[in-house]
Amino acid sequence: MHFLALACVLWASLAVAVVALGSGSGTVGWLDPRLPARLRHGLLAWHLLALWVLAIPLSGAALLSRAGARIPLAAARYAATGLALAAAAALLLAWAVSWAVFETTGQFPGLEAVRLAAANPRELLEHAAHLAATALLLGPPAALATAALLCLALPAWVRRAHARSRSVILLGGALAAALCAVAAHRADTAARHATGSVPDPTAGGVYSVGELYATLREERAGLINRIRADVTRRGAASRLPRPRRLAIAGAPILPLEQYAARVDPTRTRDWNVIIILVESLRPDQLRVGGSRRVVMPAVEALAAESRIFTDHYSQASHSNYADLAPLSSHYPLRSPHYHVYPERPTYPRVLIYDLLKARGYRVGIFSSQNERWGGMIHYLQTGSVDRFLHAETYRGPTYVPRNDVGFAAFVRGSKRSGKIDDRFTVAEAVAWIDSIAPAPFFIYMNLQNSHVPYERPADFPPRFGPGTVSFPIRFGQFPRDSVPAVVDMYANSLADVDFQLGRRFDFLKRRGLWQRTIIVLTGDTGQAFYEHGFAAHAGPLYDEVLRVPLLIHAPGLAPGIDPRPAQHIDVPPTILDLLGMPPHPGFQGISLVGPPPSAERPRFLVAQTPLAHQYAVVQSGYKLIYDARTKRTLLYHLATDPDEKNELTRAMPGKTRELLERLGAWYHAQIEYYGNPVLHSRAYPPHVDPRP
Repeated sequence: MHFLALACVLWASLAVAVVALGSGSGTVGWLDPRLPARLRHGLLAWHLLALWVLAIPLSGAALLSRAGARIPLAAARYAATGLALAAAAALLLAWAVSWAVFETTGQFPGLEAVRLAAANPRELLEHAAHLAATALLLGPPAALATAALLCLALPAWVRRAHARSRSVILLGGALAAALCAVAAHRADTAARHATGSVPDPTAGGVYSVGELYATLREERAGLINRIRADVTRRGAASRLPRPRRLAIAGAPILPLEQYAARVDPTRTRDWNVIIILVESLRPDQLRVGGSRRVVMPAVEALAAESRIFTDHYSQASHSNYADLAPLSSHYPLRSPHYHVYPERPTYPRVLIYDLLKARGYRVGIFSSQNERWGGMIHYLQTGSVDRFLHAETYRGPTYVPRNDVGFAAFVRGSKRSGKIDDRFTVAEAVAWIDSIAPAPFFIYMNLQNSHVPYERPADFPPRFGPGTVSFPIRFGQFPRDSVPAVVDMYANSLADVDFQLGRRFDFLKRRGLWQRTIIVLTGDTGQAFYEHGFAAHAGPLYDEVLRVPLLIHAPGLAPGIDPRPAQHIDVPPTILDLLGMPPHPGFQGISLVGPPPSAERPRFLVAQTPLAHQYAVVQSGYKLIYDARTKRTLLYHLATDPDEKNELTRAMPGKTRELLERLGAWYHAQIEYYGNPVLHSRAYPPHVDPRP
């Protein structure tokens, strides 16, 4: 009876906190004005019912701490009490973090967030320290203090209460739980039979009332309901149509020495190769993409000498998937869930620099980010890299001029959010080129100064706006009426990246390497500024986070605009073509300097993050998105609706079915190949265009 009474009191305390937090945020499901009152009450009931999953273990921890306090042996007493308090504090901290994530992204975290945190604990802590240092420092002590209050003081109060009072507490808790259960059941029933529709401002279409209710119940009714929804909908993506005949393997494995034997040395060119990925680079920050101001003058000068592909897509909305596609020419979809690259993958990976290394190239990776994010470092380390610099291994100077206090604070320790300033990354790359001359080289460079929250060194003056804002810019969230000011901050960070790139380009020209170097410049992803309700990347598969510029500068390649369909996996085949090397049978992309592909060529996209679990295909001017969480399908005609505001699945069921079958064929081919280790030693992944 004591345990149940304590659980009721804890549940009531959590319920009060939830109502207060929800009322303060204004974005929880039960406050959505698009739903009738009965359904809003049902969403609140679901949220409150889920709190029992937190209240019961907290009650257990509280009673364990009380029991531990009575152990005669002091060491054992302190250990037992400490463990109980630590367990309670961990539960409370996880609950508080879920609300912090909700306030930032509009969704409570689920299983994908757990997988992400388990794979990248250190990197997530570094990001949290950068974006919300005060909350990170105060959170654990606050959780421990609250746990002590709940586990020590509250049980004592319940125990001292009169037996009749405990009975009243139990009766009140049971009655409240029963009322919540009835309200939740009635809301579910009403939602199933509801008629009418409500607008979906993010997708540009409409929800049925039932669809909106189900979505809000899963994403905006608390941590427990989000995890429960993730468990119940496991395998939702596998519901994509699967063709009866499906090729799940590509060309047979070709040993590197056999590929090298196919290379005709009389036709090849020993040009240097540099691939540059700029964090969150949108096309509209360049003049060719519609910018009315010059944000990146060095890149604009490069564009004047480059082939510019204006219809280019990144393969994913998040970096750990997007970054590797321009090196591997493989689609990043390898699992039904968030994939962490293993230390020794069974599946084949022939990166562009492996092929060049066999021809005598020196290979360098210079990245401002921590390549351990998502296990990317395991994928990149193929044995071909001569110099590997990333945030974790950087040991460069931290000294700066004494009078440059602002910049000194920025670079203290040379790392921010697990990153290093791009000036150091560029300087290291330049020094390495000097050290290996005159050998041909391949460099992959990843620049990060344009990452959220768009900071720049204090010695780089702002070119757009005042260079500061009065509010924190968090990942996915800032005041919506401040988009122009934040875009200026973003543009200033890109201008700083551009300044560093200009140093690199000047060096190549001074050394006489410019006309002997292929330069590929693109973005890892784009960046959203609330076009569809979100403000960052790693979210839904809309064009603002997927369309990126692609510039290719190469000796003899005529500059100009090329509107053909292009994607990240096309970069390696294009480089081979420019160098006069034969195509590699393992690549899933195609060369962009050969004959233009068919307009029917599909491009496939993926997002597997806590913020979005979606798959998409772009073909013939249309984009179809399948959401594995909501099981919704969205269709847009990009030629007439480039902002993706007019959803067409109801208006065009035939086109929807056609593209859904194409997307399903690709999804199942990828998943079945990577899920079958026997195939990995025999064949490469299936090629780019699996037909239903």
